[in-house]
Amino acid sequence: MIDARPLVAMLASLLIAGACQTVQAQDNGSANNTIGDGKMFFQSAVLTKFAENGCFKCHARGYVRPNVSYESMIRRLAIGDSAENNAVIYKIANVRSISPGMPNHPGGQRCATIDAEPCKSVRQWWEIEFGQEKAGK
Repeated sequence: MIDARPLVAMLASLLIAGACQTVQAQDNGSANNTIGDGKMFFQSAVLTKFAENGCFKCHARGYVRPNVSYESMIRRLAIGDSAENNAVIYKIANVRSISPGMPNHPGGQRCATIDAEPCKSVRQWWEIEFGQEKAGK
């Protein structure tokens, strides 16, 4: 049997490198560009943790939605009011299922706790994207 881990790591690296080039090309040069900061964090930290966790086995092939991209994941991250209470955490931590027989995430629980990876990086990403904005409301 072939060990696919090096291939998955290489694919993740290529995705991250390509995304970082896109972000840099779109950056307007502002030092306070929090949207750019969030996208850069997603590309460098969150994608890496998703790759290490095996998420791309299903989500990078295009037949399981969402594809793991900044554009598709930011919409789900915004559904909720905190780093612990959002649609991405609910999905990858497999919480708020209707029943144990009907998991929220058919791929299983991807974080042992919300303090474990990849939930930890997703929570940090939420803080970068929305922390001050939603805390001020």
